Amino acid sequence: MDTTPHTLDEPASRAGAWPGRSTGAPGHTTAVVTDRFDRITWQDTYEQSAGLRELAGELGERYAHASDLLTDAFLAAYKVAPQLRERAEMAPSRLVAHQVIAALTESAEFAGLRRETAGDPYAAAMAVLAQASALRGMLESGREAQDRADRAT
Repeated sequence: MDTTPHTLDEPASRAGAWPGRSTGAPGHTTAVVTDRFDRITWQDTYEQSAGLRELAGELGERYAHASDLLTDAFLAAYKVAPQLRERAEMAPSRLVAHQVIAALTESAEFAGLRRETAGDPYAAAMAVLAQASALRGMLESGREAQDRADRAT
C-alpha cells in the first residue's frame, strides 16, 4: 500500500481545518491599553494599598468586574498618555466600565488630577481613592446598562 502523498495538497487536506482566531465577540476586559510594566506597577501598588483593596472589595460586592474598573482608573491616572480601546474591542460585559472610564478621563477634575499623578503610582492610587464617589455614582447610574450587556453575552 502506497502512503506517499501524490499532490502537495494531500497532507493539508488530511490534517483537517486549521485552528484560527475565534470569530466570537471581542474580549478585552480593560478599557485602558496597557503593557506588562503597567500591569506590574498596578499589581505592586494594589498590594501595598489597603485603601485600594478596601475599595475593590466594596465595589466588588455590588458590581461585577469592579477590579478591572479600578485597574483602568489607576492606569488612566498613572500613564502619561493613556489610550482607551475602541468600544468594539471590548467584551460586552465591560462596556459600562469603558463608558465610566471614558467619562472619568474626559472630566475637568480628572484632568487636573492627572497633571499631578502621571508617572507616580502613589499619586495615581490616591487619585483613584479621591474619585471613589464619582466611580460609585457612575456605576450606579450604569447598572441597568451593565445588566443588558451581561445578558447579551
